[in-house]
Amino acid sequence: MSNEDRGTIVIANNGSRITAANYGSTFTSDRGTGTGPVVMASAAGRGSPNGRRRQCDHAERSTCGGGGGGGGGHRSLIDERWPSTVAGIASTLVAVLVAWCLLCVNVTPALMAVPGGSVASVFLLYVVSMAAGRAVAAVGGLPSLLGMMLAGIALQNCGLYTVTADWCVRLVSIMREAALAVILIKGGLELNAGQLRRLSGAVTRLALLPCIFEAVAAGVAAHYLLPDFSWEWGLILGFTLSAVSPAVLVPSLLKLKRMGYGEENGVNTLVIAASSLDDIVSISAFGVLLGIVFSTGDLTSKIVQGPEDVCIGTALGLLWGFFLIFVPPSPWAQVYQSQNENEMTEEKQVCHKKIEQSVTAQRAFLLGAGGFLAVTGSQWYGFPGAGPLACIISSFVAGTGWKWRVRKQNQNDNPVIPFDGDDEEQSQEDPVEKVFEHIWFGLQPVLFASIGTEIKFQLLVGDDNIIFTALMVLVFGLIVRTIVTALSVLGTGFNRNEVIFINVAWLPKATVQAALAPVALDMARMMGTELDNESARRLLTVSVISILVTAPIGALGIQWFGPKLLAKSSR
Repeated sequence: MSNEDRGTIVIANNGSRITAANYGSTFTSDRGTGTGPVVMASAAGRGSPNGRRRQCDHAERSTCGGGGGGGGGHRSLIDERWPSTVAGIASTLVAVLVAWCLLCVNVTPALMAVPGGSVASVFLLYVVSMAAGRAVAAVGGLPSLLGMMLAGIALQNCGLYTVTADWCVRLVSIMREAALAVILIKGGLELNAGQLRRLSGAVTRLALLPCIFEAVAAGVAAHYLLPDFSWEWGLILGFTLSAVSPAVLVPSLLKLKRMGYGEENGVNTLVIAASSLDDIVSISAFGVLLGIVFSTGDLTSKIVQGPEDVCIGTALGLLWGFFLIFVPPSPWAQVYQSQNENEMTEEKQVCHKKIEQSVTAQRAFLLGAGGFLAVTGSQWYGFPGAGPLACIISSFVAGTGWKWRVRKQNQNDNPVIPFDGDDEEQSQEDPVEKVFEHIWFGLQPVLFASIGTEIKFQLLVGDDNIIFTALMVLVFGLIVRTIVTALSVLGTGFNRNEVIFINVAWLPKATVQAALAPVALDMARMMGTELDNESARRLLTVSVISILVTAPIGALGIQWFGPKLLAKSSR
């Protein structure tokens, strides 16, 4: 029996699926006939000998055209491709117009003036960046974040982005910090404990050594090339640049994986697994160094600040993560409390689905609110490096614990079926992770567009040729990363073409840089000196240039070189 057939699965006539297996594993039923609610017993002895009963969802069949021979003959004209596309565009435009009218009615005219109004500027930034991101992805096949960032740069330098109201400035800053918290939580949830346990020495070296060496190389170059750039700010810039972008890397590699490229030696799996660890090292080091820069006191207190941030962040992350494993209670615990396990009615199935949704919402809220509180509260208490680390650790511990509880529940329901813990954990799809995917979709236009608004052409022209200097820092760091990456995978069985592809895949920078650079600038404005403010502004400029250069090169490089350098699997 495969992973997809495990556990007790209940299928109602609307296709809903409720039990412990629904929270981790999935089940794909064979198409049959019949109506009404059907209970599918597990392989532990309930139901038919093989533990299955099959049901066909007639609503789904009618939607798809009536099954085998219907062919969708009842589809109306408005459901054709072009009318439906026009209707979708029209609904978006109407929604934007309604939102604009609501703001005009409920906000003072000075804040809605174009140009010059703070609320109108934020609204235009969000709408235009979302549209630009969609256009860049649809037309050029490039990451949508490039269009969002370019929209922010254009609005700023055309005079259409003018945020002067203090509460609007603070609102944008809070949304940036929220986006950082979401990125950290997503990174922790996406880490697979089974994969981490199976990581070989080569994969560990690939995750750690290129990141650390690039950070140090870029930090040294920034210290000597950028004016008045201290060693601390140089290393902060280095670890900001050293993170690879999951927003560019993962979708491109998964596309190659579906096509069969890179599966013979597991290149795609290796790079994706190592990239998560690479990002966590960069973000954690960034937070610790930022805490050292903005700590008050003598040199001794600044040296102690780093270990203090690490200890506090680790302790808070572990405590909060373990707490969330058991609070709120798992969905099936509430199911067993509320009804007879052997008696399932359609009304109870609906109730169970609501319980599942309620638990997912509670978990997502507690994890998100706790992570956001850790990021912002640690700054307020003077330990800015502890918050991001606590956010990552808590999400990793909680996500791993939820999967562990699902696996134990599946074993209780099917005691005669052996469960491979690592494979089961890898195949589970966490509903909480889906929630944060939706939150990230809503926050990323603000994050990428707002970082673009920090780029002002008149300041770039008079800043000692900052663009050329930024490119030198970026290129020097990438050269060191390329060399160390090639050395890290020596003796692992990868051929020359695969090593070249790994280096290409290791190029793109986007998400982490867009999240970290504004945080450094906001903290410098609130807590730093004028020199810190100038250093943070240069850090942000270099980060934006790194995104504009490496994101399209990396995305196109993976798409172009993948089929040429990687062997195609025969499976």
